Amino acid sequence: MMNVPTSDAGRFVAVIIAGVLCTTCIAAQTNEDFQRGMAEFRTGNYSAAASSFDRSEKISPGSTDALLYKAKCLIHLEDFPGAEKSLRDYLIAHTASSDAEYLLGFVLHRQNRPAESLATYTQAAALTPPTGDDLKIVGLDYVLLDDYPDAIKWLEKATEFDARNTDAWYYLGRACYANGRLGEARKAFERLLDLAPHDVRAENNLGLILETEGQPAAAIEAYRRAIKWQEQNLYQSAQPYVNLGNLLMEQGRAQEALTPLQRAIELAPDDAYCHVKLGVYYRKAGQLEGAQRELVRAAQLAPSNAAIHYQLGRLFKEIHATDRAQAEFDRAAELETRAAGSRASPADH
Repeated sequence: MMNVPTSDAGRFVAVIIAGVLCTTCIAAQTNEDFQRGMAEFRTGNYSAAASSFDRSEKISPGSTDALLYKAKCLIHLEDFPGAEKSLRDYLIAHTASSDAEYLLGFVLHRQNRPAESLATYTQAAALTPPTGDDLKIVGLDYVLLDDYPDAIKWLEKATEFDARNTDAWYYLGRACYANGRLGEARKAFERLLDLAPHDVRAENNLGLILETEGQPAAAIEAYRRAIKWQEQNLYQSAQPYVNLGNLLMEQGRAQEALTPLQRAIELAPDDAYCHVKLGVYYRKAGQLEGAQRELVRAAQLAPSNAAIHYQLGRLFKEIHATDRAQAEFDRAAELETRAAGSRASPADH
């Protein structure tokens, strides 16, 4: 036992008490910051919540779930690099946290790093079985890898795991459509409509299927239904408008096509596809100044899109800008060759 001189006993006891009080104050402050962060998180004030969680972690590193919840806040704020750092820091002290592993897999997916995302989901699944939403992201990782058979397999598993997961049905339909499996795509979108009547995404995509199958009249009706269904929505998609305008243009109904194409631009001013379709409309209508404006804007938004450069080449050829036309045709050919080489590369599989 430690012997303390009588004259120093009071000072020694005071130091011990002060130390205990200091520790208590730190714990209380940590708890206060963490609880404040949780309160802000529940109300959706993610920026303030992230700051509170950050303070809590700095006061008492690794003793709470502050970094995990900070990452959730940053995900809501779409700061995915920040969320990744927070999750990796959290996993240093909480190596067996499946929640953090699954979130990290999602964050890597959102940063277009599908291979790393899949590896992380594999690690997470070794700790805790995945949910339907987790399987959905695994499927979407395979979409990013341009591996549609595996994407479909995992998206099907997601719908089997959670038959009411509307996003899983939607992405399954999209993957089947991209893979040319139109019958399966139709079933997925129809199932989505069973779960969520008047789902604009599903109806718009049924229009695409009908158009692909050579049923333009039925496709036009589907696009118009999708537009009608979303009229009262706070958020409206440009897709049914641009698809309707493009199909009307292809059917020779130019006067009807212009309004939906212009509406698509209003809803999605930074969507290159919308600009290129309006540019093509103007070129066909002989409004070459408008065509050049829209196609140049499309190329600025999607500089690696070969189809846009090809359309610009056609336009410049029409206005007798021969050198510029050839430059655009060459650029389109270069991008097509590069894309073909990338698809053939075994490193992508």
